[in-house]
Amino acid sequence: MSDQKEDAGATVAALRRRLASMSGSAGQPGPAVLAVPEPLTGVLPRRGLVRGAVTEVSGAMTLPAALLAAATAAGATAALVGLPQLNLAMAADLGADLSRIAVVEEPGVDRLEVAGVLLDGVDLVLVAVSQVTPSRARVLGGRARRQGAVLVAVGAPGSWPGATVRLSARIAGYRHLPLRRNGYGRIGGLQVDIGAAGSGVAPREIRCELVTPGYGESGALRLTARDSRVQGRPAEFRQVAN
Repeated sequence: MSDQKEDAGATVAALRRRLASMSGSAGQPGPAVLAVPEPLTGVLPRRGLVRGAVTEVSGAMTLPAALLAAATAAGATAALVGLPQLNLAMAADLGADLSRIAVVEEPGVDRLEVAGVLLDGVDLVLVAVSQVTPSRARVLGGRARRQGAVLVAVGAPGSWPGATVRLSARIAGYRHLPLRRNGYGRIGGLQVDIGAAGSGVAPREIRCELVTPGYGESGALRLTARDSRVQGRPAEFRQVAN
């Protein structure tokens, strides 16, 4: 038990040093709402992630990566706790500022404790969860409110009791871009169905596309509304079997 306490203390001390070295204004007042990818602005309260609230995210990791990218690109600081499966390369391609992100891949026996420490100095904390008890959810939710931070719980649907907003993501298909050489092509993106529900949120689902630049084109990976096109070029969509 003493070894676990020493490990936890060392982890917390390292986190505080990391927070002190991060660029930006961690711990200082910021916008009341953190930026999100444009397609999500129409389904979220106040068009973003509201400070002091807990958002539950389930399903494809494309969604938390996109949330991380939008927030840090707009100047927020962020931390990942116990989420080695979140693709930081994808987040960077979506525009994430990696210098504003602290990563704790192995938070130890109590990742919620680590997340709580990070809420004291980071705008956005994403933490992997299994089934959180109502008492722990209330404690962490209260801490997020006091610190004006956003807590995103990444896990199965219903894993965070009392979450203000619940988001889910499912890969529905992929975009196939033909090349000029016969018989060749490339994957140009994914179709992602994103569901939203919660307090002040009318339950709805939107279809987005994670789009990559076409062959020979410049640009960055981006999450767009379903009706978008890649520079006017038609593309073939193939559905993912359920």
